[in-house]
Amino acid sequence: YGARGMATAGKSSTQILQHYYTGAKVTTMSKNADASLKVQLLTGKKSVTVTPRSGRLRVKVGSKTIESGSKVTIERTSSGSVKATVGSKSYSGSKLTLEWQSTRYWKSSSATTVSVSGAQNGATGTYRHGRLEIGQLKSSLNVINVVGLNKEYLPGIAEMPASWQSEVLRSQAIASRTYAYRNLGAVKPACGCNVYDEVASQRFLGWTHENAGDSGPWRKAVAATQTTSGSTVRSARLITYKGGLIDAVYSSSAGSKTHSAAEVWGSAVPYLVSVDDSPSKYASAQNPNASWSVTAKQSDMARAFGLADVRSVAVAKTGSGLVKTVKATSVKGKTASLTGDQLRTKLKLKSASFSVA
Repeated sequence: YGARGMATAGKSSTQILQHYYTGAKVTTMSKNADASLKVQLLTGKKSVTVTPRSGRLRVKVGSKTIESGSKVTIERTSSGSVKATVGSKSYSGSKLTLEWQSTRYWKSSSATTVSVSGAQNGATGTYRHGRLEIGQLKSSLNVINVVGLNKEYLPGIAEMPASWQSEVLRSQAIASRTYAYRNLGAVKPACGCNVYDEVASQRFLGWTHENAGDSGPWRKAVAATQTTSGSTVRSARLITYKGGLIDAVYSSSAGSKTHSAAEVWGSAVPYLVSVDDSPSKYASAQNPNASWSVTAKQSDMARAFGLADVRSVAVAKTGSGLVKTVKATSVKGKTASLTGDQLRTKLKLKSASFSVA
């Protein structure tokens, strides 16, 4: 919302980003411009169905390739293998790959999409690009979407309404791209991926977002921040600090000031320091979280702190307004303390920047 407020005040995407990331620079880089990214779509399930639409898919298991125009069911067996059921036949291996028509992996005139059951927080995810690699992780399936970072991943990012101004959309595209670039390279052992498809990394909805009726401005913003030659991305806009990619973390809004990395994680990062976030409270930002309040019942407070009751609370904050600790005192003088994040979780608050009245 701060970026939106700045954009409505006439600031460019570069000005927005260089305000929030102190000392950083927005620059153009050619390295990794056409790189692929591994995005985790689903794990923790014993089975998943993948269904093609407007075309065919094919399953690769070992040296076998099996085509299908209808759904394929993939299961993790009791013996620990991955089994794909195509029609009346099944094929097993330690992992498998699914490809579909009119992608980088299977040239065709059929613009096929595939639906993955259980993806996107238990709903069904729809994907147009890349391929699926399905293996095992902690005794369950692990579904990975391998996509081109710039042309296929970024258009599916859903972190900001596409109706917002072009400069704020461009700032989001550059920040999202920088975050993804920082996660290229060796996959994370915890997921077998570079990034998750949810807020642990960035919210990636794939074709569901890219193909939405109102997503045109977002796709244009992504395209405007990269240079292509034919189907190949040659260079892209990124955020750097002293020549290295920054860790482009971001949030909805911070009230009046952002919080420094030192305040949030305990370690200072030179480009993640507290800066003015008053633009997030501009009327033009239309921020529903510019101010908020929650009324907590006595029973809720007592339960949160593990006390019989709560007579009073004392709040200690950092310089930017982030709550460090909240100390509660009962009627009988017993005390208990929680961090701001702990109380936020227990009372389901919007953030750890709050006051207690």
